[in-house]
Amino acid sequence: MPEHRATVGIRILVVDDEPFNQALLEDMLSDMGHTVILASSGEEGLVKFREQHPDMVLMDVMMPGMSGFDTVRAMRRSTDMWVPIIYVTALNEVDNMVEGIDSGGDDYLLKPLNIDLLRAKINSLYEHQQLEKKLSEHNRELLDYRARAVDESHIAQEFIRKVTALDTASDPDVQFHLHPAEHYSGDLIAFGRTPSGQLHFMLADSTGHGLAAALNVMPILQPFYAMTAKGFSVGKIAAEINRTLKNYLPQHRFVAAIIAAVDSESRMVQVWNGGLPPAVLLDQSGVPVHEFDSRHLPLGILGQQEFDANVEQLCYGNNDCQLFLCSDGAVDAVAPAADMRRGMQTLLGAAQHENEGVRLAQIMRVLDQHLQGRAALDDIALMMVTCPGESQNAADTLMSKTLASGVEAMQQQRAVMAPLLQAEELDWQVELKLAAAQLRKADVIPVLLLIVNNLETQNSKLSASLFVAVSELFNNALDHGVLGLDSALKQDPAGMELYFEERESRLKNLAGGEINIRLEKFAAANNAFLKVTFRDSGEGFDYASRVQAVSDTGTDSVQRHGRGISLMQNLCYSLRFMGKGNEVEAILLL
Repeated sequence: MPEHRATVGIRILVVDDEPFNQALLEDMLSDMGHTVILASSGEEGLVKFREQHPDMVLMDVMMPGMSGFDTVRAMRRSTDMWVPIIYVTALNEVDNMVEGIDSGGDDYLLKPLNIDLLRAKINSLYEHQQLEKKLSEHNRELLDYRARAVDESHIAQEFIRKVTALDTASDPDVQFHLHPAEHYSGDLIAFGRTPSGQLHFMLADSTGHGLAAALNVMPILQPFYAMTAKGFSVGKIAAEINRTLKNYLPQHRFVAAIIAAVDSESRMVQVWNGGLPPAVLLDQSGVPVHEFDSRHLPLGILGQQEFDANVEQLCYGNNDCQLFLCSDGAVDAVAPAADMRRGMQTLLGAAQHENEGVRLAQIMRVLDQHLQGRAALDDIALMMVTCPGESQNAADTLMSKTLASGVEAMQQQRAVMAPLLQAEELDWQVELKLAAAQLRKADVIPVLLLIVNNLETQNSKLSASLFVAVSELFNNALDHGVLGLDSALKQDPAGMELYFEERESRLKNLAGGEINIRLEKFAAANNAFLKVTFRDSGEGFDYASRVQAVSDTGTDSVQRHGRGISLMQNLCYSLRFMGKGNEVEAILLL
């Protein structure tokens, strides 16, 4: 017997103007275990139908007043729910049966009634009614689920939009394009400036696409922006993001990424590529001149001990150029059978144009031509980053604007204050000693600034001038003091690249040497000062003649190296070399 056979508990409305027929049907239905509701006319039947909501109706056709056909029509109009209705009548003409079905009836029984046939029809219609109820419930659940899904989708899209903030992000040296395969993108783009004006940027591609992929890539934003704002290096940022994803992502989930930096002062590009198509350096005509291939596994796979944070670096010279980045979705869109080499050639061919401002648009046009209106199979991310040469040094311009207010304020203070600070009142003092082990691994400058920030809680942000001053002092102590590097190597682009390669090699193999650092905040003449002292274990230099040369010319030289003294003299209230030149004291006005 089917699951929904009507054996007990069915409430059946009987509408018939003949008392005998009412009594007969009541007996039959009661014997079957059903509850019977009686009505003697169409009008009465309609009222009881609306008030008592029966499970089924047995309807006579020929009645005074409202006929059975008209009553059924009225019943159907009064509710959205389906209630089975069986006509019980002596009218046996085909036309009568057709009218009964057209008026809204579900079945037709002829008098005199056969009790077994009546039972079978009641059970069959009841089973269909129960199935219809289940279907209606499922439909309502699906509609509710769809409404919730749409609402949650809008919330998720708004959350992701605000977190990525790409609709408000801008930098004169960055162009980008994101095209999700679905409503959400598992590809992500981020970029920002360090306190010294160096441009950091990232293109990431999470496994899969859709909402799950978008959520997987979200955790990388906070460490990227936070560490960029504090001046951490590309390698340290990559290591921290890897640690975050390793702890956060489910197993078998990872994020391929390129994390890179452009330093327009040194004309250096640094790239960490883990699992993405190569980042390609383009010359002034858009012709590829160097590829930064993937040398690492994607982020989130390796543990902290196995992770390789080494970056590839290149000096791009004095001419403007651009760095092109893309996700594999862009390559797959233009290359059959996922031929990455062919796909990259197609994209880069579109970028060959003298006007760097149109290259990204031309690549997007080629993608549209290959897709031909079809949805992309994977998320697509494109990024074009300008590397300014001598003619357009965006970072130098940014730094000069950033530092101008601080330098001007410092020079005004010098003019009105005594040359020598008197009545110093010490507020706090911190001393650090960094040996070879710490110098090889630590990103020292952000750590020093973090110490000052934590002690100076009333200053929500450190000025760019403080960052530059501490960076210059530390790098001078490390590079020329501990590592013994000659800054004259930086004279030409090739030498600049050799300089950084030699620096990386010496730092990696550093076995001895140390840097002592002392930070002191004091008050004098109603002003707050920070005294920063660096002493390294190097041989020092003839600082007296160098300082005199700066004093005579106003600058160290027109060369790309040796400009640290004049820079520091402009930034600091006072600058003093001591000992054999391996110790320097800088006082900065807070």
